[in-house]
Amino acid sequence: MSQNLSLKVAPSNKDDYLECPFDERHLIMRSRMTVHLVRCAPNHHGSRKVRCPFNNTHIDTISKMKIHVGTCPERAGFEKFVHQNEIEEPDELPYEKREEIECSEDWDKEPDVGTYNPKLYCDKKFLILNPQGNPPAVKRQIRESERKRFQQHQKF
Repeated sequence: MSQNLSLKVAPSNKDDYLECPFDERHLIMRSRMTVHLVRCAPNHHGSRKVRCPFNNTHIDTISKMKIHVGTCPERAGFEKFVHQNEIEEPDELPYEKREEIECSEDWDKEPDVGTYNPKLYCDKKFLILNPQGNPPAVKRQIRESERKRFQQHQKF
């Protein structure tokens, strides 16, 4: 009873996993490191490790952290925030005054064409009205008047 079963396993990238700073046996996905550190740190409260002030996932001994703080890649964002007033703003673009172009059209003038009247349009085109929503007596009256109108113009 041998069957060829092909099992597909998601590709693994070793760079996606980080080693826990508290326990080297813990290999954690990069996206889950923060959650892991919150749960793992209380189990290692006597480890004498400190967190980087620029990124909470950077944890190391005090001596190594002094070196790390000077070279931390997250420090750039902090430096940019601290020295944002010292950054030179670009000069304003020169303003060019443009001449007005004469236009012969008057957009405020009322159009020569009359406004649309839907009732008049329906009367001219001989459209069948839908008396829905009216009381029964009004429906009968509308149907009767429409029937007479269509018969007078021989549309039926």
